[in-house]
Amino acid sequence: MDPVEALSVFVQRVMRRTRYHAQYAAVVQRQHDDDTLDLLPDDEIIRGTGLSRVPIRYGLPGVRVRVAVGARVLLAFEGGSPAKPRAVLWESGAIEEILFDGGSSPLARVGDVVTVFWPASVPVSGTIAGSPFTGVLSIASPGSGVIESGAARVKA
Repeated sequence: MDPVEALSVFVQRVMRRTRYHAQYAAVVQRQHDDDTLDLLPDDEIIRGTGLSRVPIRYGLPGVRVRVAVGARVLLAFEGGSPAKPRAVLWESGAIEEILFDGGSSPLARVGDVVTVFWPASVPVSGTIAGSPFTGVLSIASPGSGVIESGAARVKA
């Protein structure tokens, strides 16, 4: 083996140890019920037959996402270990649903139109042109309203 070829073999052998310290683009093939992903990396060396049940590293406590099949994600390896793959970052449009703190209700934003439900009847009393009155106001259908304020710490 000539010296250049020997050096090339040596460098490739040494660099193999750093392979799992990089991040790799990958395609989501499936999301399991436990929120792990099956990924197919773009890089042929990392790809193999793909990676199964890769945990998502959200970077924000209490958040869960549903990811679109075919979405692009960055694949990282925690501590450079091939046994610890993690999905870490997403391209725009990859998320189908975001859940905050286990919530299951849709989130309304300031300016969103919402339906407001009133009680079927509301007792009222007051004065009209100086004359007192009492009665029951019947409301037959829901109204609509606009959110004017919201939780300052939750934004969507």
